[in-house]
Amino acid sequence: GLEYLNTRDVTSMNWMFGRCSALKSLDLSSFNTTNVTVMNTMFLGCSALMSLDLSSFNTSNVTTMQQMFSNCSSLTTIYAGNEWNTDGVTNGNYMFEGCTSLVGGQGTTYDSNNLNKAYAHIDGGADNPGYFTSTLIPYAVYTNENTTLTFYYDEQRKSRQGTSYLLNTGGNDAEWDTDGINANVTTIVFDASFADARPTTTYDWFYGMTNLHSIIGLEYLNTSEVTNMAWMFAKCSALTSLDLSSFNTAKVTTMGSMFNRCEALEKIDLSSFNTAKVTTMESMFYACSSLATIFAGDEWSTDAAYWSNNMFTGCNSLVGGKGTAYATAGVQDASYAHIDGGASSPGYLTKEGQFLLGDVNNDGLISIADVTTLVNIILGKDDSGQYNHDAADVNQDTAITIADVTALVNVILGK
Repeated sequence: GLEYLNTRDVTSMNWMFGRCSALKSLDLSSFNTTNVTVMNTMFLGCSALMSLDLSSFNTSNVTTMQQMFSNCSSLTTIYAGNEWNTDGVTNGNYMFEGCTSLVGGQGTTYDSNNLNKAYAHIDGGADNPGYFTSTLIPYAVYTNENTTLTFYYDEQRKSRQGTSYLLNTGGNDAEWDTDGINANVTTIVFDASFADARPTTTYDWFYGMTNLHSIIGLEYLNTSEVTNMAWMFAKCSALTSLDLSSFNTAKVTTMGSMFNRCEALEKIDLSSFNTAKVTTMESMFYACSSLATIFAGDEWSTDAAYWSNNMFTGCNSLVGGKGTAYATAGVQDASYAHIDGGASSPGYLTKEGQFLLGDVNNDGLISIADVTTLVNIILGKDDSGQYNHDAADVNQDTAITIADVTALVNVILGK
């Protein structure tokens, strides 16, 4: 019931929780401290306290914080918000004395040489070390009513309706996966606030979301610090296309099983992918049986990929930009994971911006719809010039004839 304690007119919080040695956590995020001037020894001797939420604290008028957290020996995390500051504090001596378990949000650990207010701020890492953790954290919220998982980076986590999850780290499974909601998710949304987040992993994020049909706001997912994208979209069996051209993958080292068993996926745009550091591409497109087109750019490389077994196994519909078909070549590892150079350098990828031979209707796919469009060109029914006549010359004899229809059908049939 701390939310019923109105501290609007409080000026001193001296010794308020001092020596409450059995308390293990305190959420004071409902406190209004605008008028408080004294906070010395406020939590002194709270030796069992492990976490402390001061996210609502406005300390602009506080002048003394002496021994505020002194001898909180179990305290690991102190959350603070944007209104925390110590500019007016004239006495912050021994503020963190004995806080041997304390760790800041960027990893700054307790240092017996820094016990005063100099470290009483949100941790900025090696350049600006501090003992506090920002409440501005990335998180995801699942709402069962609309089966949507939304990613945010703000201070409103506690007020959000739905089930809230923190992001995973390294190769740990995402909390929403282990919670078992993945099969229910139909829509993923990245809120505009998430653009300022810098996740270091997207491992397992959408694994097993078999009913996922829509991803909104991918441009707000900044992957510049991500190193692990393994299993990211694995078993998203309802997705038909993915445009990941906004992704920065310069630091990624593993993409193993990234699209494993995306059985309905027809095209993927990886044109922004820099894969110079990627060492693992094993089963990356495994069993993507409908996948016809993979777009890539100049920074795509498999030079570092020493592990690429089964990279394309089961990609029976895949065709490179110059017509190299998986159904004919059957190469499963990274040796064909490059932009198609035709007979002299066969590959399964298509150059960014390049049209596909046979993609007469310009939809990025080669299908029976292109046969119909090709016949219309031959019959002179393309008065508006909306179709790709270069792509229509499937047999590359410089003429568009019924022979191209036969060649196109053979491509579709994998012949």
